[in-house]
Amino acid sequence: MSPSQRTRTPLASVDAAWLHMDEPTNPMVITVALTFDQPIDFKRLREIVSTRLLCFPRFSQRVVDGRGSAPHWEDDPRFAVEAHVHRIGLPGAGDDIALRELLSDLISTPLDPTRPLWQMYLVERYDGEGCVMVLRVHHCMADGVALVQVFNSLLDPPPTNGIVPAHTNGFHGIVDNAFELIGAAVRSTEAIMHEGWAWVSHPERALNLLGSSAAVLSKLALMGPDAPSILKGPLSMSKRVAWSAPVPLADVKAIGKAMGGTVNDVILTAVAGALRRYLLGHAAPISERGLRAMVPVNLLPPGAKSDGGNHFGLVYVTLPLGVESAAERMARLRKEMDAIKASPEAYIGYGVVGLLGVMPTGVEHTLLEALCSMASMVVTNVPGPRVANALAGKPVRRAVFWVPEAAGLGLGISILSYVGSVHVGVLADAALVPDPELIAEAFDVEIAELVAMEREAASG
Repeated sequence: MSPSQRTRTPLASVDAAWLHMDEPTNPMVITVALTFDQPIDFKRLREIVSTRLLCFPRFSQRVVDGRGSAPHWEDDPRFAVEAHVHRIGLPGAGDDIALRELLSDLISTPLDPTRPLWQMYLVERYDGEGCVMVLRVHHCMADGVALVQVFNSLLDPPPTNGIVPAHTNGFHGIVDNAFELIGAAVRSTEAIMHEGWAWVSHPERALNLLGSSAAVLSKLALMGPDAPSILKGPLSMSKRVAWSAPVPLADVKAIGKAMGGTVNDVILTAVAGALRRYLLGHAAPISERGLRAMVPVNLLPPGAKSDGGNHFGLVYVTLPLGVESAAERMARLRKEMDAIKASPEAYIGYGVVGLLGVMPTGVEHTLLEALCSMASMVVTNVPGPRVANALAGKPVRRAVFWVPEAAGLGLGISILSYVGSVHVGVLADAALVPDPELIAEAFDVEIAELVAMEREAASG
């Protein structure tokens, strides 16, 4: 194989679709923040990146798009780790308010398309002597599950009986055993799983399920645009971020057991309640039919390792914001999950996104806008490590991430488990939701009320 063949790799159609979704108002970049109570040596961090992160070829390659050829990866002849790993001193009091401001600025900034599509920042002087490691990766490089494998190599391997094993840590194997994803409902039918993975390998098969791409698009179009709300409207070029307090996973499981729902049902019920509180707090109307969320569903078979890129489909889930009762909200969500369980909708969604990547630009953007008009937000759920991790010998206290939206969507809610807790990140367009911290705080209140309900029922 010649050097040119080794260094020029076409983007998969799905990855090309995420590349082309980039807009000034919506950079398609996943952002992850790991919080530490102790400082990390910046020189040591760059060494770790050079030896661990760069073992993934994509992190030293750039995307070449246009020039009369399909988009492809090629080695960046100017690559230097110094251009991608930076240090920033957190200004002011170095508290969560200052960190939110900094992260909002970073997330609002597009990546340089002439370089590998990632950046890392060591944010120092956080909460006294602590720091935050922020990694931004373009969605065309990886989805959430693939990023888990990136962190699997980036973080320190834990010692076992005094012996340091090969590079593995709490991220290893989490796809099989972490808390329930919406995707678990889709994968629970064996026939759908076997047929579905064939569609992931050959996206056009998802379209053949209904006979043609036109049939699939007609089916989706029957849903129509989502209900109007203050969460949708013209976007700015400024983003705002927030995050919830950590929620003990044991509490979430207890709530689900008491109310007859899964962990995922509990989280979505709390998210719907938080958005309801936010709208009521802003004296905004709430549609009785609720608001739809575009939800990514992991399509890798249990135990399979991602080879990078994107391996998820998309489904639409209605969050019943018009329902005051948490029990009724959960019942409605559970019913909808049962419908998804018996449906190949996620695989069809994967095929449609793959189709976007090979369409002419104008058609691609028109179709994307139509798909996004059917929802008001993105809600994603990624399982994180069940055991504590460390970087450069410093334990990770908290892990939060923020998912990018697409087209006209201005709200993203990201759910991540870490060491027995659930963390929720909120990313919003500043023109629509200038105060996403209120959504995060409302989520905390909803969880607290659900915990109180469960404990009252248990004691009664």
